[in-house]
Amino acid sequence: MQSTFFHKVLYSLILFFSLTLKGDVAQAKVSNDFDFCKDFFFKKTEPTGMDQNAKKICQCMSDVPYYATLYSVHHRIPLYSAYRFDLDCKKDSGSSNIWYLEPQVCTSRSNKRLSLISEPNSETQCMVSEKQKLQNNYKLNQAISSDYTKSGYDRGHLNPNSFQCGVGRTATSTLTNAAPMDPCFNRVHWKDWESTLRDFLQGKLNNIHATAYIVTGTVPNANIRIPQKEISKDPERVTVPSHIWTAVCYEHSTDDKESFSFGYMGTNQPQNDIKLMSVSELNRELSKLYRVSPDIKIFKDDYCNECTSKLTKWCDFNVG
Repeated sequence: MQSTFFHKVLYSLILFFSLTLKGDVAQAKVSNDFDFCKDFFFKKTEPTGMDQNAKKICQCMSDVPYYATLYSVHHRIPLYSAYRFDLDCKKDSGSSNIWYLEPQVCTSRSNKRLSLISEPNSETQCMVSEKQKLQNNYKLNQAISSDYTKSGYDRGHLNPNSFQCGVGRTATSTLTNAAPMDPCFNRVHWKDWESTLRDFLQGKLNNIHATAYIVTGTVPNANIRIPQKEISKDPERVTVPSHIWTAVCYEHSTDDKESFSFGYMGTNQPQNDIKLMSVSELNRELSKLYRVSPDIKIFKDDYCNECTSKLTKWCDFNVG
C-alpha cells in the first residue's frame, strides 16, 4: 500500500512538472527580447532604431524556432523578419495553402491586455491554423486573411517560403510574417530578386564555411490601409507598406575579409524600381523613411555595413 501510494505521488509530481515546463516553453516566445531565437541575427544582435513598442516574436512550430519577427500590433504587419538561408533545401516546390495565426499576440476582449495562449493538444504549439473558432480574438492584434480579400493586395511573405523547406517552409505561412504587397510587385519584381538571391547564396555557400544572415522588412505607410471601406464592415485594419527591403550579411567563419553585405529596396507598386545598395545606404534610406533618431542599423559590425567596393567582386548580383 505504501509503495503504491509513493508511486502515485511520484507520478503526479512528474506529470505536474512536465506540463508546467511544457507550458512555459510554449508560452515564452513573445517577450522583451529575442533570446529564444537570437541565432537568426548576425552576431546574435537585432537591428536597432526600430519601433520599441513592436512585439518580438520567435516564429516557431512544435516549439522549434525557425526565424524571428518584429511585429507591429498598431500596423498589424511585421516590421521585419530575420532568417537564414537553408542550404539543404532543394528548388522551390511551392507554398502552403494554409495560413497560420500567432496566439502570442492575441488580446483578450475582457481585459484588453496581452494574453499568451498556446494550443497544448496541437501539433503546432506556437502557431495555430487560421481555421479555428477563436479567430475573432486573434484579429484584434493581427491581420487575418479576410483583411486581404478583394483588397487588391497579396499576403506577401517577408521570410520567403522558397528559402526554407519542410516544417520551416510551413512556418513562413503565418500572417505575422506577411504584409500587403502589390500583386505585380510581389509575384514578378520581388520574386525575381528573391530567386536571384536564392541562386546566388546557394552557389556561394556551397562547400564554404559561411552563414548568410538575412533581414527583410517593411516601411509602413500610414495613409494606406486595408480592407478598404467600400468592401468591408471592419475596414482599414492593416497598414500597406510603402517600401519592401532586404539586407544580407555573408559571414565567413574563418576570414573576416571574405565577409560582405548588400541590400536592396523597392517601392510597393506595379512599376519596378528595386535598387541594389550597400547596407550603410539602406540604413540611411530607412532612417529617412521611418523618420527616426538614432538612425536604423540593421547589422552590428561595420564589415556588414560597408561593401560598396566588394559589391561587384563578390555579389555579381544582377536581376533581369
